[in-house]
Amino acid sequence: MPVLRRSLLAGLAGTLAGALPGLDRAYAAALAAVPVLAGPTRLWLRREGTGEEVSAIVRTPDGYNTRDLLLLSWLLRDVGDGSSAVWIDPPLFDLLASVQGAMSAVHGSAVPLIVTSGYRTPKHNAGIEGAARGSLHLAGRAVDIKAVGYRPDAVAVAGALCGRGGVGIYPGFCHLDVGAARSWAGGRKARPAGHPAPGTPITQPKDPA
Repeated sequence: MPVLRRSLLAGLAGTLAGALPGLDRAYAAALAAVPVLAGPTRLWLRREGTGEEVSAIVRTPDGYNTRDLLLLSWLLRDVGDGSSAVWIDPPLFDLLASVQGAMSAVHGSAVPLIVTSGYRTPKHNAGIEGAARGSLHLAGRAVDIKAVGYRPDAVAVAGALCGRGGVGIYPGFCHLDVGAARSWAGGRKARPAGHPAPGTPITQPKDPA
């Protein structure tokens, strides 16, 4: 039987909704209440700019579907630098499938996710204004996406509820990755609690009592 997400997720949805300007709290709560269903993990992606589309089974009860992961990895290639491609970290596709499943359940029909950026070569990444030098796009562990009919903050809440990595909100897309847990909007990243930002003044540690 479907297992409902814990009430903790509903509380997280409310917290995120308060942190993201203009987001409908009811929508965030609805995402948190979507049941987690057993069975094959499916994912439907479109690629902006190329018109390509892949409908895939990411995994079955027996494990990852290597053939479809290859198709999805190719879809996320760097179309801005000679279509260079790498094997994308499979948990990223798990995350995208979970995001799509939750959004589609609330929407009432399948919501395709549109990839605006996947893997990036070092050369391409270096030419993008504001891109992090150590971006997870370089390692095939990050993706920028959008969903037709939804603002980036709605996609971000789904990403935060379904994953434990990075979530970034930009004017035309949402960044998701499977790195360390963190979130940001407008290019400013919030570090996890207990981890001061580099450059924060400190004092000499005292010897333990």
